[in-house]
Amino acid sequence: MMAVRNIFIFRVLLLALIVLAAAGCQRDGKKSIKTTITGSFSQLAGKSVSLSEFDITSATPLDTVKIDDKGNFRFKFRRKGAGFYLVKVDNRNFITLVLDQEKNIRIQSSEANIRKNYSINGSPDSEIFRDFEMFTEVNRNKVDSLSKTFNNQMRSTAFRSLKPELDKEYQEIFGQQVRYAQQFIENHCSSLSTLLVLNKRFGERRILTEEDNFTHFVMADSCLRFHYPDNKHLKELNKKITIARQNRRIFDITEAQLAPGKTIPDISLGDVNGKQVRLYSFEGRPVILYFWASWDHSSRKANKVIRELAENSAQNPVVYAIALESYKEMWQEAIRQDGLDNWINVSDLLNIKSSAKTMFNIPDTFPYFFYLDKDLYIRYKGNDFSRLETELNR
Repeated sequence: MMAVRNIFIFRVLLLALIVLAAAGCQRDGKKSIKTTITGSFSQLAGKSVSLSEFDITSATPLDTVKIDDKGNFRFKFRRKGAGFYLVKVDNRNFITLVLDQEKNIRIQSSEANIRKNYSINGSPDSEIFRDFEMFTEVNRNKVDSLSKTFNNQMRSTAFRSLKPELDKEYQEIFGQQVRYAQQFIENHCSSLSTLLVLNKRFGERRILTEEDNFTHFVMADSCLRFHYPDNKHLKELNKKITIARQNRRIFDITEAQLAPGKTIPDISLGDVNGKQVRLYSFEGRPVILYFWASWDHSSRKANKVIRELAENSAQNPVVYAIALESYKEMWQEAIRQDGLDNWINVSDLLNIKSSAKTMFNIPDTFPYFFYLDKDLYIRYKGNDFSRLETELNR
């Protein structure tokens, strides 16, 4: 009798487990989205194509299939919600998908390099990100062309005069890319594709940064949290905004310490011969603390203005010029070309990562300068030449 009872209890428990398992599967089925991606890469028949899910820091492989003789392939998989996916042939041939609730997506390309031109149907977020990718690809090609000219002319006698023009063209291209990215965020802030744009790089540089484009980061965060309150991809964005807010508080504190009427902090940097020169060694004379770069077209124009203002001032100010440079030879040549030999020319050769740029809260747009009286009190800071002239003639 006891054995029969035990068998009965065992069957009841087994039935309960089966019911629970079935219920769990049913719940999982409701949560997951059955998704099919069909594709046609007509120039890549016979090659393998992979599908992976990725976030900002890592990727998870999902499947790999072979493209058939007609260039067709298909992926079928389940996913739990909105996210990012990569359809990849190799490191140069890939398409990014931004999927929300879509179940059927089709991608096509008739190019051997599918990055040159491809189409996406069935995923609105992927389609708008595709437009961003195409715009970026055009600008990358422009930069590649500039790089070839740069490398071909490096050893020519005309290179020193050509380099400022190449630098100017690059800055204009990068500026276009930044403006396009900003407009993308403004027009599509509720799309998850904005997260990709916020983290996109153009060569070695990030297109948008938390420091320079804080408003757009906050805008994207606000929109996405409303539409995707529990999405895992927002965690990294929130961390960046938190750090950016802390940095902005530090920036504000530094700005208060650099306000007109305050004493400028001391700094010591190496001149063209490597000798360290302290700013405070010029106490007793007015100083123009000037930030510029040989590769920046606006700076090169400003050099002439600053030089004339200093030479024509009865106060006989010192120009302590901090150059944001990477290459010593280019910096020296710019000094020679612009007639800056009478200035105190210094640099740490760390370009825009210079400690001096951070220390004095210098923006990325040059030129920028401080006017210091003989006691090294700040009388003016900014980039208004008429204000500088007024101080020099005071």
